[in-house]
Amino acid sequence: MKSEIIILGHGSRRAEANQGLLEVAKKVSLIMGQTVTPAYMAHDHPSLPEAVQAKISEGALHIVVMPLFLFRGIHVTVDIHEELREIREQHPNVEIVFTKELGADDGIANLAAQRIRGAVNE
Repeated sequence: MKSEIIILGHGSRRAEANQGLLEVAKKVSLIMGQTVTPAYMAHDHPSLPEAVQAKISEGALHIVVMPLFLFRGIHVTVDIHEELREIREQHPNVEIVFTKELGADDGIANLAAQRIRGAVNE
């Protein structure tokens, strides 16, 4: 069964800030070899419920939601789970998997070090 993928960002009132999520979704799509749909917690569309509902309307039975958040704040630990619980209750035949946030991963630390080195060497 093919999984549909949604990358969830916070969202911003600034359109250029929201553009970053679109770029990450496009890059992950290329890496994964399939469409990755961006969604937002706030300030832009589609919202998480809108994106999930669109996938379900297209016939999806397995959806992976990846939060593009660094750490386990209130959105990751509470808000997103509440939204997904409501969707799961309305669509019990659809499996929705919520992945771990980015967290204190080695890849994040390496990227931070790369950015710091770039600033130090300028």
